[in-house]
Amino acid sequence: MASISLDSPQVRYLSERDWRLGKLMSRIGDLEYSRPDSAFQSLAHSIIEQMLSMKAGHSIEQRLVERCGGELTPQSLGGLSVDEVKACGMSLRKAQSLHALAAYATEHDLEALAERTDEEVTTTLLDLPGVEKWTCDMFLLFYLERPDVLPVEDGAVRQAFQWLYGVPITDSCARVLVCSLWHPYASTAIRYLYRALNCGLVKGGEARILWES
Repeated sequence: MASISLDSPQVRYLSERDWRLGKLMSRIGDLEYSRPDSAFQSLAHSIIEQMLSMKAGHSIEQRLVERCGGELTPQSLGGLSVDEVKACGMSLRKAQSLHALAAYATEHDLEALAERTDEEVTTTLLDLPGVEKWTCDMFLLFYLERPDVLPVEDGAVRQAFQWLYGVPITDSCARVLVCSLWHPYASTAIRYLYRALNCGLVKGGEARILWES
């Protein structure tokens, strides 16, 4: 289990530059998170979860893991037919994309992507069927743990950002004014926005309490 402490350089840096985010991080405290077991599992997870809720994506992924004999690997998934993958509860397109990912991972070392830049990783992955910019961002953020990822396309990020700042992250002016403050630690800011949503702060509508306290 990895963690980000409130005493870490990135949290102190962000708190000094963005007082709203600083209030949020202080409210949440130290952040613990887990990392996917492999590059293949990380990418497969993101492909499955595209356009789905976390709960629905998790259920489908669990069924697929069971169908793969308890371990999701390129070999175990590649041993299934597209129809068998689809029967786990996903669309035909996603099943085909997962099959293509398994085939690619059999021929290429996905772990070697750790040696490439963010831009090179994104360019490589976008050539795979079913992989979109969001998929690449999730891989960079959650598996490669790159420090400065800003997944603007992510629905959870949009929701949490709107809650905390009162403006949409898709607004170019808002993005320049706020997100420029996060560089080069945007990933830490994003992790705290995710946690605010997952722990119910966003649903509870407590943003005003954060900066009035």
